[in-house]
Amino acid sequence: MNLVNLFGNKSKPQEPDYFLAIEIHESLIKTALWEVVEGIPSVVNIGSFESWADEDSLINGVDASLEQAVKVIKEEPRKVIFGLPDSWIDGGKIHASKTKLISRLIKELGLSPIGMVPINSAIAHYMKKLEGIPPTAILLEIYTTKVVVSIIEKGEITASEETARSDDLAQDVEEGLTVIGNEKLPARFILTNGGMLEEEEQRITSHPWQERLPFQHMPKVEVLSVDFSIKAIALTGGTEAVSYLTGEIKEDAREETIPAEETNIYAPEESPASLNELGFSYEESEAPSSVEKAPPEVYVEPEAESVEPEYAISQEEESPVIQKTAPKFSVPLPSLPKFSFPKLKGNKTPWLLLLLLPIILIAGIAYYLFTGQAIISIAFTPQKISDQFNVSISDSSVSGSLTLLATKKTVTGSAQEKIDTTGEATVGDNATGTITIANKTTSPLIIKAGAPVVSENGKYTYKIQSAITIASASSDFNGTTFGKATGVSVTATKIGADYNLAKDTTFSVDSYSKSVAAAVADSDFSGGTSRAVRAVAKADQDKLLQIATDKIKSQIESATQSQTPGFRSLALTNFVYTKKVFDKNIGDEATVLNIDLQGSVDTLVYSEDDLYKLILAQLAPKIPAGSEIFQGNTNINVETPTLVVGVYQAKVDVDTSLFPKIDEAKLKTFIAGKPVADIRPFFSTIQGFNHLDIKIAPKIPVLTNYIPLKNIKFELVGN
Repeated sequence: MNLVNLFGNKSKPQEPDYFLAIEIHESLIKTALWEVVEGIPSVVNIGSFESWADEDSLINGVDASLEQAVKVIKEEPRKVIFGLPDSWIDGGKIHASKTKLISRLIKELGLSPIGMVPINSAIAHYMKKLEGIPPTAILLEIYTTKVVVSIIEKGEITASEETARSDDLAQDVEEGLTVIGNEKLPARFILTNGGMLEEEEQRITSHPWQERLPFQHMPKVEVLSVDFSIKAIALTGGTEAVSYLTGEIKEDAREETIPAEETNIYAPEESPASLNELGFSYEESEAPSSVEKAPPEVYVEPEAESVEPEYAISQEEESPVIQKTAPKFSVPLPSLPKFSFPKLKGNKTPWLLLLLLPIILIAGIAYYLFTGQAIISIAFTPQKISDQFNVSISDSSVSGSLTLLATKKTVTGSAQEKIDTTGEATVGDNATGTITIANKTTSPLIIKAGAPVVSENGKYTYKIQSAITIASASSDFNGTTFGKATGVSVTATKIGADYNLAKDTTFSVDSYSKSVAAAVADSDFSGGTSRAVRAVAKADQDKLLQIATDKIKSQIESATQSQTPGFRSLALTNFVYTKKVFDKNIGDEATVLNIDLQGSVDTLVYSEDDLYKLILAQLAPKIPAGSEIFQGNTNINVETPTLVVGVYQAKVDVDTSLFPKIDEAKLKTFIAGKPVADIRPFFSTIQGFNHLDIKIAPKIPVLTNYIPLKNIKFELVGN
């Protein structure tokens, strides 16, 4: 698709040389600083790799990564190309579920988006540029909880599928390829995720792919470098975007040009006032007049060439900031303009200087007062509030009770997990042999199959394999002749070499006394063996069941939040198993134990915003005048509900901090233009006030002792 210039006509003034690239994927953040020199794009520096779990940690993570990326230059650029998962982009726009997140990121960090590109498409096109021909391969984006399997055919993503991550990566990939269902698969795997992938590479390499899927020959496995994907976003997606802005991008001689229609870059066709064409939206009432202008709320102390103020109320070590909307990405403070005097003939210069000095002095004062910036950190001691409430949880209001509206929902899940066994067992074979049994009585002796035969010392017991009848004893002139049964097969009742008894060992037979029947070994017994092996212990089954159950519960919670952002679920019942199959029983010899688990649980799904509003109303009497609380700094824990007279009830524990209310407009009016040393009294009435820290720029002798007239920013700092 063709990229349309975000900023209108290409004939507009030259854009800055430096640009940013930001890659966001599941729990991982990468950034890069790149530049255009003589029309050739190149990556200048790679930011740190950061993890994230929620909106705040995403913004903090991007901010931290960008700080590392831009530390090699003096002024931070604003224009940025985003690399996003394919699932985050819908029809050329940011998916509705991610719009709020990306919009907040742009606003708080003062960024100017120039486009976005799917991460997998950027990787495919960058490979095409590096290799010189369009690649055909299977791209595996491997993350903590999932694997994204993408088919690249001639440099284009033709299919993509996400599968949940298990301990068997190859099986997860096979599942994704099976869902995609291509009749013929590329014999090349490419692995990426921003980490070290030696173990994952080995698992993919050793899997029997040709036996399981339509591969013509064993696929080759490659691992991309850690920074490959962010470079791909900058040098393919970003390059195409900036080429529309400047018209001066040249392709590196080593790289193959990618036609604009193949870039998968998404950009609006309108001016910056219509950035929502990308799915971006802002909460302020008026759109920015120019994307060159950083959001008005973003100001922090410069890191490199900014200067410290001549005066600060307190020299104490700076405390951690607790903010409603914390400034994240630094904005360079203004510097003084440079002046030069014209060269005049004769002695006119001194007179001209005398005339110009007052003008320069007045201009300098005016410049400082109207363009200088002051950041005033108000340090305060926050007061903690803790409380507990009883709430009814129902799909409609409960009369006479604090009610949290919720929807009852039964959710299901499944998991296949495995662990190494820890038990031990002794296994082996039973000794066997033959005996001769003598009947010393005058009556036939009948012995049943399974009758015991015990060694003379009583330690070893064997069983007769088949029933036998032994003739009675007889007498003649030569004496008494016992009845005999020879070659009677016996088997030891236990395993072990101890049962390999020697020839002529004597035995008692069944419950008969030796005066009735006796036996002797015909030959040495043999075959008895034993050895210790790893086996399934009950603790192994219990542990594996818990792991699989926790995974399903996590799936249920994740499904709730992804399907209905801003909502949470409460389990009403214990997890009910509909399928629980172990592949080995307790005591079985095994090194690995597997489980196939399925189940369901009844939940109540409620809105986090609704719960906060409910709590805020209950805490209102405890919040003193001049103070307020914020949702981001309030910890709310809902205990497991119980059913009472047909209505679910639960206890809610709340911990929060009080923030002082400040009237910024009024404070600016009071302190604008006043000496720094005289402004403390205007803040002393703030609830919990401790001290001030003031940073002013640019640093100008004498003038820095006064607060500028316009650019004054406040931040709350908790001690």
